[in-house]
Amino acid sequence: MNRFLREKVPFYISYSVGYFKFPSATPMENKILLGSDLVFEFDADEVGLFSEKDVWICDTCGAAGFGYRDRCPRCGSPVRVEIFPDEEREEKLKAMVDALIKDFLLDDFGLSPKEVSINFSGNRGYHVHVRSPDLRELSKEARIEIAEYITGQSINPSHLFGEAVPCGRGSPLLCVKGPSPSSRGWPGRVARSVLRVLREKDPSFLSGIVDEKVVKVILSNASLYASFIERGLWPAPKLVPLSVWVDIARKTAPLSGYIIDTNTSVDIHRLIRLPNSIHGTTGLIAKEVKNLASFDPYRDAIALPSREVTVKVRIAPEFSMNGKTFGPFENEEVQLPLYVAYYLIGRGVAEWSLTSKE
Repeated sequence: MNRFLREKVPFYISYSVGYFKFPSATPMENKILLGSDLVFEFDADEVGLFSEKDVWICDTCGAAGFGYRDRCPRCGSPVRVEIFPDEEREEKLKAMVDALIKDFLLDDFGLSPKEVSINFSGNRGYHVHVRSPDLRELSKEARIEIAEYITGQSINPSHLFGEAVPCGRGSPLLCVKGPSPSSRGWPGRVARSVLRVLREKDPSFLSGIVDEKVVKVILSNASLYASFIERGLWPAPKLVPLSVWVDIARKTAPLSGYIIDTNTSVDIHRLIRLPNSIHGTTGLIAKEVKNLASFDPYRDAIALPSREVTVKVRIAPEFSMNGKTFGPFENEEVQLPLYVAYYLIGRGVAEWSLTSKE
């Protein structure tokens, strides 16, 4: 394969997450699929993480600017949005990956850390690879269930709560048996999330979930309700529907508010970026990440040399790569390290200068 890559020099290289009995057989159905790795994909734009450092470009009329837009303000045409390095966004992306691995793959599913690996995609985010023999033979339908579990879509209140019981001796309130903070999986996640909300007593947060009457009931009884839930008793189901507590948990869950690309997770024939290969658009390495907390893709995944070349930059924000700051640029000819020049050209915001000696 090394010789093939050196001779053919493909712009991108991906591989199948599937395992085949006869991988060289043709046509496809003769390969006989044995199973597939489970892969989760976190790309900044697909999970809704945009930045004021991003650049929008209208290829119809030529307008361009900073930030996120769906359409061009000049001509109304759809625009393309190019992602640029943003430290705050990177930390949010890494927090999502960390939550997926620790909260779900390791804690809820009981996987071993040795069965999970992380790759920077080389472009907009991260890939989490699960290589577990126990999961390899899962069907597409089973993988959909896993994706729905992680995002909280499949959590049904009727599965979390049981029979009605008195909330305690001398208490006029009626409770139902339910999860406590020490419960495993989503039951415990629901209890811990609700307790946190009851202690914070934030009316603006609750108003986004339930009507004002229920908000008043919850806030006026927050301390009392919290004392019951600590013991696995959920109070006043007639006043606060049990579905409300689950909705609160969904809103505060580790991956809440993000659109997770489940298409990758459920596709048993998925092609995914080959780890430690160079991404053709950015010139960055799709690098395997050993320490997520300290990893900086715009420092640790640089592949190209630092010799300077001249490029014409149409538009670019101020951004950092390899510990150095560049930009902002707008319609100017500048000398930049090759790894920066290639990144800008790949983003479609620069081109080689005709006056360049390179």
